[in-house]
Order: sequence, then structure tokens, then C-alpha cells
Amino acid sequence: MPDEAAPLHAAVSGPLASGSCPALTLARSLAYSLESLPAIHPFDLFVAQLSSDSTEARVDAMKKMATVGEAIGTEDTLGRLIPYLTEHIAMNEKDDDDEILLILAGQLGLLVDGLVPGSQALPLLPILERLCSIEETVVRDKAVETMSKVVPLLMPGGNYDDGQPFSLLLGTAKRLAGADWFTAKVSAAGVLPPIYAFYNAHHPKGESADEARRELRILFKDLSEDDTPMVRRSAAKHLGRMVEAVAGLTQTAEDIVKSGSQPVIAEDNKRLVTFEMVPIFQALSSDEQDSVRLLAVSCAGSVGCGLAMEPGATAEVVLPVVRGGCADLSWRVRNNLAKVFSTVTGSLGFKGAQHNAKQSEVFLLFSGLLQDNEAEVRAVAVENIARMAQLGGAELFQAHIAPLLPTLADDLVMEVRSKLAQTLMDCCDTSICNTLTDEIVLEEFRPLLENFLNDEFAEVQLHILTKLSRVSHLLGQMDVVVSSILQMAKAQNWRVREAVGRLLPHLAEARGVSFFEDHLLEPWLKIMADQVADVRSACVDGMPKLLSVSGSEWIQEQILPHYMRMYEETTTYLTRITVLRSFAALAEKDGENENNLSAPLMEQIVNILLKGLKDRVANVRLISARGLGIVTISGQCDEAMMNGMVVPALTECVTTEEDIDCKYQCQLALESKC
Repeated sequence: MPDEAAPLHAAVSGPLASGSCPALTLARSLAYSLESLPAIHPFDLFVAQLSSDSTEARVDAMKKMATVGEAIGTEDTLGRLIPYLTEHIAMNEKDDDDEILLILAGQLGLLVDGLVPGSQALPLLPILERLCSIEETVVRDKAVETMSKVVPLLMPGGNYDDGQPFSLLLGTAKRLAGADWFTAKVSAAGVLPPIYAFYNAHHPKGESADEARRELRILFKDLSEDDTPMVRRSAAKHLGRMVEAVAGLTQTAEDIVKSGSQPVIAEDNKRLVTFEMVPIFQALSSDEQDSVRLLAVSCAGSVGCGLAMEPGATAEVVLPVVRGGCADLSWRVRNNLAKVFSTVTGSLGFKGAQHNAKQSEVFLLFSGLLQDNEAEVRAVAVENIARMAQLGGAELFQAHIAPLLPTLADDLVMEVRSKLAQTLMDCCDTSICNTLTDEIVLEEFRPLLENFLNDEFAEVQLHILTKLSRVSHLLGQMDVVVSSILQMAKAQNWRVREAVGRLLPHLAEARGVSFFEDHLLEPWLKIMADQVADVRSACVDGMPKLLSVSGSEWIQEQILPHYMRMYEETTTYLTRITVLRSFAALAEKDGENENNLSAPLMEQIVNILLKGLKDRVANVRLISARGLGIVTISGQCDEAMMNGMVVPALTECVTTEEDIDCKYQCQLALESKC
């Protein structure tokens, strides 16, 4: 197209207001001259790129679809952009570019609920329905994901005719589920749960609403009985969400179990779950295809919550499936069940003395997974130990899980040991598990921690080191553990050295400052001078904790003289930066606790930071200015020192400093004073 024929529009606003042009390779694929591109309307440029023969240009255009929508506004998006996409992209049977369709499916989800309000988003559904029928799996999956996001945002009313969007959603579900080819049916299983939940949330009660829900349940049942294994597999994959929708749950089963709450479910919904959804669950969990069974058994938690966690119902319906899944000949089925075992256990509702036998059986099944022949099953089962300990309490933990820990700790597969190290530390986190006493931790965990710290793989060591602070109050009774930590200060892996550096202040808290002086000071100073910045930062971050443990006087007498010597004798500016950051860190809080600095210590902090402000290296001066800002914000520097030393030095630096970043940090420090 010649230049004079190019359409002209007013200057655009928003993302394209800068007038920036596409890359030359893209620009040359368009029927516009380079000079005219900044003046082209965003929608016209988008259409031109999508009409190009260049795949690169078309992909680039589709990736910018949401941006184009923002540039042209809601009205043009609904009036021009969506109709164009419907006609030329989504409904174009000849368009077989799966990459374009995949990007389109993702970009449509970005339009709602920001640019396109929920009350006006209905025109997106025909496009998504078409994408749900595409043969390419990734396109269908992305379309189902987007529809699951868009459907809950739709709002009754708006510009819809009477009965919409309910009639359109029901029609979409029927067309997908009744399609001749299996691809649409696979997508239908993923679309039915959000549509059913939408009916629950917005459709008024009545005979027509009940009939629509009944049709949706029948559609899902038909999909679960389809002759094609891929359709049944999709039904099994989305069974949990469908059960939650039928039960009227607003949270997932995992969230319900984690919160410890009891779901409140209407009797009508509970009856529907029992008589319509449970048979589907039982059929799919015993399917001849293991690819179907493995997805069905992982929905056991949702079924348990859909039955309101009533022990009588779950023992009759869910527990037999759990038994079968744990003994399934396919390791993949056992693996999938092991992943969600703690959620399933919580959904069974076996609480109280009257259900001890059933809960013991569940823990016996779990111990079987911990001893599975397949390492993958053992690894994912181990991840559930902390939550299982929380659900079952100390007694069941010691009876069924603790005896297996030494064997798992010596597992030949590193991943199993790594997961066990991680979950053992989670058992010591009160936000995850608060049922295990210190006595149990010392008795059962101490030998395992000693072995893990000497493991040949750094990953296993790090899982312990990075979370050992959770049992810092017990380190005084773990001599071998402390000894291993000190040896690891010289480890070749820098992440291990970093973890040791972060742990040393907690050791000082557990063993006392005299122990720190005798055994920890030397590794502490070596870590301070480490070649890796993150390792040095571990000591910097630990200064507030060390101060809260030891007090200002001890810091002045035992730590700062070494720091000052390092500052004066070093030949690299990086060490000076680390020392200055450590001094400034003393003015920060230790978690939520404010550290009370003595006046002499604060004076020493200010003096070293002022000295750094005159360093020949700009980076050192910048860190000093930032440190003075921290001191100012802390409010612990008295007015005489602040007005007599800090403010004049910062003011002078703002006036004379040549480095713009240093000057900016000085200005920030002065502003924090105000």
C-alpha cells in the first residue's frame, strides 16, 4: 500500500503514545512506510500485522493484543477488536497456526475484568468455545483455563438479553459435551465445574435453575462414561472441582483441610454428592486405565469435603478408594495419591477417640507409601509427614512414622533424603505442625539431623541449615549438630557457607556469647571476608540478632575491634562495604524487636559511617550514605550527634559529591531526618 493510502488517525494515547516503531523485520512485513507507523491507529496496526505473511509479525501482534485493547479502550475493544478476532481468527477454519491460537487464548483472559467489565464479557465465550475444540492440546488447555477465569467474572444483567448469560453457558456446555470429536469433550469436562459454580452463585432458585444444574451433572456423568480414555481422563482430572461445585464449596479441599474448618453443606447438595458424584468417583477410581485412576484417586479429598467430612460417609465411600489406591499395581496411581495424602486424611474427618481405629488404619496406609518400592512414591509421601503429624498428633506419629525415619534418612535416592530433611524441619515450624514436643524432636530428629549435615549432597545439608533456626532453643542439647555446623563454615559450596553464616547468631543465642567468643568468632570473621557477596551478606543480616543476644557492650568489645582492623587493613573496597553495612545493620530491628543501642556504640557507628563517606571509591561512599539514612530512621541517634555530625556531613556531600547516586542517597538520608 503506498504511503498516501495509509489510513490517518489522531495521535494515540496509552502504551503507543511514545511513537516507537516495531523492529525493522516486523515493520518491513507491513504495508506501511516506517515514517507513517507512529501515526497509525493501534487497531489498524494490529490488523495489518495479523494479516501479514510473516509468522513473526503475526505472533508479535497477538502477544500485544491486550496492550492494543488498553490503547483503543473498552468501547472499541468490544465493537471492533473482539468481532475481528471472532471472524478472522477464532472462527477461521483454515487458520491452523496453533501458536497464534495459543497466545489468543491467553490474551483473552487478560481483558477481563480490567478492560472488559464482567457484565460485557459475554462476546468472548464464542471465541473460547471455538478454541476449546482445537485439536492441539496446549491450545485447548489454555482456552479451558481462560474460560474458568472468565466465567466467574460474568455478571447477570448488563447488555445481555433475558436469560443470558445462563442460556449461553448451558448451550456452550451442551455443544462441547455433545461434539462428535473427542477434543471438544475433553475441554467440556474442564468447563462444566465453573459453569455449575456460576449457576450456584448467580442463578435464582427455581425449577429452571434446578433443571439446568441437573443437565450439567448429566453431561459430566456422560463424559465420565465415555468410550474414549482421554475423555474419561479429563473427567477424572476435573472431578474434584465438579464435586466442590455441586457441594457448593467456595474453597478447595486443600484450603479447607489446612484451615482446619468444617465445611457447611446444605442437605440437598450433600445428597447430590452422595447419589450422583460418588458413583462417578468410584467408577473412575476403578477404571481399567491407570491414567484415569491416578487422576480420580487424587480427588478423594474433594469428595471427603463434599460429604461434609462426616466420618460415617467418608469411611464408606472414600476410605475404600484410599485402600485401593495405596495397593494399586500402578506406581503412578500410588504416586498421585501420595501427593495429596494429607489432604485426603484431613477430609475423612476421623477425629476423636471414637475414630481412633480408622485414623490408625489411615496412618498404616501412609506408612506403606513411605516404604514403597518406587523412590518417586517415597519422595512425595515424605513431603506429607509434617501435615500428617499435625493431623494425627504425637501418638500416631511415634507409632507409625517415627520408626521409619532412620530407614528413610539412609535412603539410597538423594531426592528422598532431601525431601525428608525438608519435612523434618517443617515439623519444627509451629505454623505447620505444633503437635510434636521438644522431647520428641530431640529423641527422634537429633540423630537424623546429625546424619543430614554430613550428607554428601549440599541440597540435603541446605534443607537443614536454612531452617535450623526453628530449633535454635534446642541447639544447646545438640553437640554433634553444632560441631558439624562449625566444620561446614569451610564448605566448598558457597550456599552452605551462607547458611552457616545466617545460623551462627542463633548458635550464640543457644550456647551463650562465651561459646561464640571461643568457637564461633573465627568462622564468623572468615565468612565476613568471603569471596562471595551473598555469604558476606549473611553476616551483615545477622548483626541485629547478634546484638539482641549479646548487648551493646559485648559488641563493642569483642566484634567491632575486629571489624575496624578489617576496614583499615583491607586492600579491597568490597570488604570496606561489608564492614560499613554491618555497622549500619546494628541500627535495624531484630525481626519485630527494637534493639537498644548504647550511646557509645551509636557514636562508633556514626564515626565509621562518616569516615566511609569520604572514601575514594564511590560505591563505599554510597553505602555510607545509605547507612546514615538507616541510623536516621532508627531514631536512636541523639539530636546533638545528629545535628552536630550527621546532618553537616550529609549536607556537604550533597553539595560537593560528584557521583549522582551518592548524592541521591545523601538527599534521601537528609529527607528521612525531616
